[in-house]
Amino acid sequence: MTAAERAPLGAVLAVLLTLVTITGPASVPLMAGLMCVISALVGLGWADLLELPSPLGSRIVVVGTGAAAALLSILTVRGEEPLWSVVVACAVGIFAAFVHQMTRRERSELSASLTGTIGGVMLTGISATWVVAQAAATTPAQIGLLAASGAGLAVTLLVTAIGLPRLPRLLLAVLLGAGATTLVLHTVSGIGVPVAALIGIVLAIGASGVHLLLGSVLAAREPNPSLAVAGAPVATIGVVALLTLRLLG
Repeated sequence: MTAAERAPLGAVLAVLLTLVTITGPASVPLMAGLMCVISALVGLGWADLLELPSPLGSRIVVVGTGAAAALLSILTVRGEEPLWSVVVACAVGIFAAFVHQMTRRERSELSASLTGTIGGVMLTGISATWVVAQAAATTPAQIGLLAASGAGLAVTLLVTAIGLPRLPRLLLAVLLGAGATTLVLHTVSGIGVPVAALIGIVLAIGASGVHLLLGSVLAAREPNPSLAVAGAPVATIGVVALLTLRLLG
């Protein structure tokens, strides 16, 4: 799968995320369901992307961590520690990664397999920050902030599909992605242009950086690893969205 095919897949996920943010009372469980789907995509492709020696076990651990974090978040977002689910799921995922290595029959490349699996665990685990952010968004301005994040993410990932050299493509993705985020944030949430632009730049750099970094791996040209490349930027940007919501809320 080429970059021109991977980036639109990530953009489609970002568009779905944007639509979920405006679904009202059903938004939290719907967001959790979407994060389960994204975790499944990332987990299914992660082991092949990093060419891990025991792919089945790594897939189970990575997918399970993301799904557990998202589903647990539904139960904890209304409490005093809404991020408890993310921390616990990641901790259990790391423990499961160690157990996986200890129970492997083939003992080669243990360090690479362990670190690669833990990297996937952290990636899918933090995707649940989108669920936490969605639950915390209680006003139209806050919901608009999340919708703007999704819209900017979609534009950023679409631009990475343009057939340009890596550096110009990165700069253009950051410029247009940040511009789209700024426009929606200022229009919908009433956030000042300088602050909105800063948020957009951070979001666009994070998303395009993750996509281009993972997409540069040689195995990313194959269909299955491309699923992880497409889903990873959407999963990680939840941290930016939640942090922005906390700082501006």
